[in-house]
Amino acid sequence: MRDGFFELIDFGEKFLSKHGVKMARFETMILAEKTLNMQRLEFFTNSEILLDRNKKKKILKRLFKRTEGRPISKICGKKEFFSNEFFVSDNVLDPRPESEIVVEVIKKITDNYLNKNLRILDLGTGSGCLLISLFLELKNFYVRGIGIDISESALKIAKKNLKKFDLTKELLLKKSDWFSNVHGKFDIILSNPPYIETSDISKLQREVRDYDPYISLNGGVDGLRAYREISLRVKRFLNKDGILCFEIGKGQYDLINKIFYKNGFKLIYKEKDLQGIDRVVVYKLN
Repeated sequence: MRDGFFELIDFGEKFLSKHGVKMARFETMILAEKTLNMQRLEFFTNSEILLDRNKKKKILKRLFKRTEGRPISKICGKKEFFSNEFFVSDNVLDPRPESEIVVEVIKKITDNYLNKNLRILDLGTGSGCLLISLFLELKNFYVRGIGIDISESALKIAKKNLKKFDLTKELLLKKSDWFSNVHGKFDIILSNPPYIETSDISKLQREVRDYDPYISLNGGVDGLRAYREISLRVKRFLNKDGILCFEIGKGQYDLINKIFYKNGFKLIYKEKDLQGIDRVVVYKLN
């Protein structure tokens, strides 16, 4: 059985390589470990890896899907974010390392908050990974939050993640077109809104272009449509000393600054990603 397992790994490496997949053996191992629900170390220390016909068939099926360009996260339905694994699907944006900066920045800003009761609103929550990660990281606070999304399919995934982390009482989900179904005020309003220019979507990597939802990518003609909409309506939902925190795209920093300054906000913090790109901005009421 063990020999059969590594024969399958060898086959997967050759099969993925033939179809232009880089790091083919590594990806084959990931698909195998997720299919068999095993840690990679077990592959080398377990003298008897059980690989029945059904499991072998499932791994082969997943290998084929990978040759079609489908990302591993969308094949297996899970993606790691901030050291936790979240459910994902074709109906939600894949969590990305750049978005972890949003969580890190909010943690840093709230470190010295005297008010230990925080109400958080996540606009366009998708899988819920940002909202859930914030709740798990802000351990010194009493956090209550709402995640909104216009997509019912996305909210179903977010609900699965709330159940997984046992947070259905602390965090709520609502269907809303930005603020259309939002009530009350919040201490933190955050978002990773769509910010890709419509004309640039066709140029994205296949894994993103074909398997992330178009609505989560499309930021309009200049990529800034969501920021304009939010900046015009957000004031009434933000507490006096509350903050707005956004992920932004490459080259958008100056334009987004102008949008929020025009609508009565001041920049209090920004953070670059590992490539030196301005990636996260934080605003307060002016």
